[in-house]
Amino acid sequence: MPDGDGKPARIGEIYHQRALAQVARRQRGLVCRTQLGDLGFSDPQIRRLLRDDWLIRIHHNVFAVGHRHLSDRAHLLAAVFTFNSQAFLSHRTAAAVWGLRAVNVRSIEVTVPGSGGRRREGLTVHRTDAEPDPADVRMHVDLRVSSVPRMLVELAGRETPPELERLVTTAVQKRLLRPDAHDGRATIEAALERHARYPGMAKLTAALATYRRTESHKSKLELAFDRIIAQHPEIPDPQRNINIDVWEVDRFWPEHRLAVELDGRPYHIAVKEMERDRVKDAALLRLGFTPLRFTDFRVEHDVAGILADLRHFLRC
Repeated sequence: MPDGDGKPARIGEIYHQRALAQVARRQRGLVCRTQLGDLGFSDPQIRRLLRDDWLIRIHHNVFAVGHRHLSDRAHLLAAVFTFNSQAFLSHRTAAAVWGLRAVNVRSIEVTVPGSGGRRREGLTVHRTDAEPDPADVRMHVDLRVSSVPRMLVELAGRETPPELERLVTTAVQKRLLRPDAHDGRATIEAALERHARYPGMAKLTAALATYRRTESHKSKLELAFDRIIAQHPEIPDPQRNINIDVWEVDRFWPEHRLAVELDGRPYHIAVKEMERDRVKDAALLRLGFTPLRFTDFRVEHDVAGILADLRHFLRC
């Protein structure tokens, strides 16, 4: 029983407020209404905290604790908190979270699985009937956000071709996107397949074309290179797609210890991929082979130079 001056009640309220402060510190100064209930705050107490500016409403059922000076990241987190646990930041906001454009907290975009529901002032809400594929949503520290492949799909219908190309190029340079990867459902190829009917896919495919190292593209490059060799009988026929140690080599002349790689990737190239090529070249050199690389640009525009290089190393 509380005494006449209500001391136990005040002690309980102080305990709740300390617990609230701890939650807010973990959540960038934010708290949700359900969390307030879990902490033991009654509805009258919550109304009093709102009246006294201990709580400041940011969105429906989401409050800042103690002050209104939230970081951009806190505003993004608040936008996710106001919906159910399946909501995630998407579209241009997702691009901002991944560091591909500036953050605009006055125009936050959120995708929410399911139909209907309350509108949120200041937020652009995208509804989807289907649950997103697990590969389409990622955690970026404490934010649920569209994966980079899904974000590109989301923006394909509304961005200009130059902007899509900029997003793709920047994502590759930041190592957020590997267009030539083949390692499961998280790849851009899998995303293109899942969302083939989305608007703007032709634009996105064009923006990705420079980077995508598909088997068909690789085959066309190899055929073009073989056609050059076939037209010049002084160049001996190479072995094709053989393994040297742990490395696969596109064209190989064992008598001359010459290993040729046909590189169909662009001049805009991810650093990680470039470094892998350098490691491969160094390994071949250690094994006593001469590594030589021809790009698709040279195959198309510098046949004379390719022939000169081959004749030099093959001594023909």
